[in-house]
Amino acid sequence: MFGIRLSRGGSVHTVLRAAARCEPVYEAIRQSVGQSPWVVPDETGWRVSGYPAWLHTLVGPEATAYVIDPTRSGAIAEDILGLDYDGIMIHDGWSPYDQFEKALHQQCLNHLLRRADNMAATATRGAVCFPRRVAELLRTGLELRDRHAAGEISQHGLAVVRSRLENQLSNLIFPTKMNPANETLAQHLWNHRDELFTFLHQPGLDATNWRAELAIRFGVILRKVWGGSRTWVGARAQSVLMSIWRTCWQQGRSALDFLSQLLRGGPVALALPP
Repeated sequence: MFGIRLSRGGSVHTVLRAAARCEPVYEAIRQSVGQSPWVVPDETGWRVSGYPAWLHTLVGPEATAYVIDPTRSGAIAEDILGLDYDGIMIHDGWSPYDQFEKALHQQCLNHLLRRADNMAATATRGAVCFPRRVAELLRTGLELRDRHAAGEISQHGLAVVRSRLENQLSNLIFPTKMNPANETLAQHLWNHRDELFTFLHQPGLDATNWRAELAIRFGVILRKVWGGSRTWVGARAQSVLMSIWRTCWQQGRSALDFLSQLLRGGPVALALPP
């Protein structure tokens, strides 16, 4: 279009140089996420040089940090947040998140609802009752949230009904289940029973990890286009540039303009809390 001859190698080096210039901003994004009052983590598959890897995402109110790593371990979240993180974590129930003992947790209700609905669809005879009842109580919690947000129920009324709902769920999951699948779900719910309705204790808090899933989709689209990264140097550049692009989107500013000003040496900064 512009009559500029650009080789494949030249294009690669342009991306790597841009990512290198963005490293200080990337570190600021990671620090901002680590100091956020709440964070929504998630991960999905990636490939580097054709070998399996993982794309980790941590979404905060002001910024999103991506990290491509060889493993799916919780080390990435630990590195960014620190094990003493005492904010709120909204996640899909992956066990490594349990290590953040000082944090307040919210289990993603969408994941639990899908699990319960799938179990109810394949269960036979009396085994269908338990997952159906679990799904019913979880949906009641979401309806209660919506009623409170609409002003149909007071703060006191919310507390009363919430306590009743938590007791009903505890009474449902406590007895041992004869069906193995039901017992596995019941054990998970019992272990995390204090993390199911955190959003009712703190109105306005998300009940699902939709923010992380939306951020992950950004990476999934890129993965489908070119299959991942060819080298770990490229994977690092990918992590840096995706983090800046997504954070700009969160803040309602043009990532292209931001990168253009940064690469030209102009004064530019993201609105990140200190």
